[in-house]
Amino acid sequence: MVSNLSITFMIVSMLLSFVLPLALIAYFYKKYKISIKAVLVGVLIFIVFSQVLEKMLHWYVLVRNPQTAAMLTNPWIYMVYGGLAAGVFEEVGRFIGFKFFLKGRTQWKDGMAYGIGHGGIESILIGGMMSLQYIVYSNLINSGMFEKTLGAKVPIGSLESLKQVLISSSPYYFGVIGVERVLAVTFHIALSLLVLYGVKNRKNIYLLYAIVIHALFDFPAALFQTGQIKNVWIVEFILLVVALISLIFIIKSKYMFSKSKD
Repeated sequence: MVSNLSITFMIVSMLLSFVLPLALIAYFYKKYKISIKAVLVGVLIFIVFSQVLEKMLHWYVLVRNPQTAAMLTNPWIYMVYGGLAAGVFEEVGRFIGFKFFLKGRTQWKDGMAYGIGHGGIESILIGGMMSLQYIVYSNLINSGMFEKTLGAKVPIGSLESLKQVLISSSPYYFGVIGVERVLAVTFHIALSLLVLYGVKNRKNIYLLYAIVIHALFDFPAALFQTGQIKNVWIVEFILLVVALISLIFIIKSKYMFSKSKD
C-alpha cells in the first residue's frame, strides 16, 4: 500500500508545480505589466528545443547508435553529455527566442516573463504531470487494480520497479518534486536574464556563460541517476544553493538592466 502521507505530498507537489507558474504570471503582470507574448515564447522554445530537438538527439545517441550508447554507459561521460546537451539546446533556444521572436523586448521584465514561461512549462510538464501520474498509480495500487490496469501496457519488470518506488520511498521524496520545481524555475529565470543581458549588450559570450552554468547545474542530477551520488538530499542541497544564488542574481540584475543602454 502507498501511504496516505505519500499521496498527500504527491498532491502538494502537483498543485505547486501547476500553480507556481500561473501565480508568477499573475503577480508580475499586475506589478510590471510583463509581456504575455514573452511568456508564450518561453513556453514554445522550451517545448521545441528541450522536448523535441533535444529528445531526438537523446534517441539517436542513447538508443539508435550502439557506439555512442556504449560509450555513455560511463557515468562521467554521461554526466558531461547530459549537462551539455541540456545547456546547448535550452540556452541556444533562449538566445533565438530573444534575438528573433522578441526583438526590441530587452527590459528586465521581458527576461522575467520569458523565464517564467520557460521554467513554468517545465514545472507543469515534469513536476505536475509526474506527480499526477504518481497519484493515479498510487490509487490503482491501493485499490488492487495496478497490475490489471497497466499489465498489458508496461513490461512486468518495469511495473514492479515502479510499484516498489511508490510503496517503499519516503513520503518526503514525493514532496521534494514540487520544491525542486520552485528551485528550477528560479534558475531558469536567472539564466533567461543572463542570456537577455548578452543580447541587449551584443555580447554573445553571455550565451556561453549560460550554457556552461546550465551544464554544471545538471551534473549532480546526472551523477545521481547513474548512482555516483547515492543520497538524493545532496543533490537537493546543491539545487537549493544554486537557486539562492539565482535569486540574488535576479534581484541584482534589475539594476544591471536599468544601467544598460538599449
